[in-house]
Amino acid sequence: MSTHPHHRRDGRAAGPGIRAAPSLFARANAFLDLVWEASELGACMTPGCTDCGALEFRRMLATADGLPPDVPLSLHARMQPGPDRVASALAELDFDLLRLAPRWYDALDSALFHVRDRGRLAGVLESWVRRDAVPTRVLDLVLFRHARYGHPDERVADLWIDRCLEASADTGDEGLVESLILACPERVGADPRALRAALDASRRSSCVRDIIGRIGDCA
Repeated sequence: MSTHPHHRRDGRAAGPGIRAAPSLFARANAFLDLVWEASELGACMTPGCTDCGALEFRRMLATADGLPPDVPLSLHARMQPGPDRVASALAELDFDLLRLAPRWYDALDSALFHVRDRGRLAGVLESWVRRDAVPTRVLDLVLFRHARYGHPDERVADLWIDRCLEASADTGDEGLVESLILACPERVGADPRALRAALDASRRSSCVRDIIGRIGDCA
């Protein structure tokens, strides 16, 4: 989850005619444009925020998908027919440009829940999972928040887990290794390269050491 503090409006302005300038890259993607706009408004983008529930940003996502502004942001409402601009923008997302955006991790997490509620997560992940390069933090985020529960479906979840196993073996990233052990220890134990990466990570990370036994429990 995000380590950022809750973002609140403080009434300060950058000055007449002065604003953060995302136009060099954000305008190429409707989702990135929303992220920059939310940041400029001071809107919280943290999913599950206990203070505001990221309501303003969720409303922005819903509006982009054609949900009327007076309709409550319920799951039933979000499942109504309408354009899928957010899902389309996510499917085409340039990860390098994403990581230049403010609070990109929280914004992406909220957007993934939005498209999941609309039944459009499969198309997004299908687009991402076959790319040559997916950032480790994006792999980890999708794995821990969605794929570990079989979302959007078992087939796509399996493809995502396979991609994460491959990445863990290639990078040894401790966060991804930890998420894999928590999400699917039996898959880690059955993959020699991923298991080796997990054992190597356990020698460096106390967090991985604390959960490494789960692999043995599932062997």
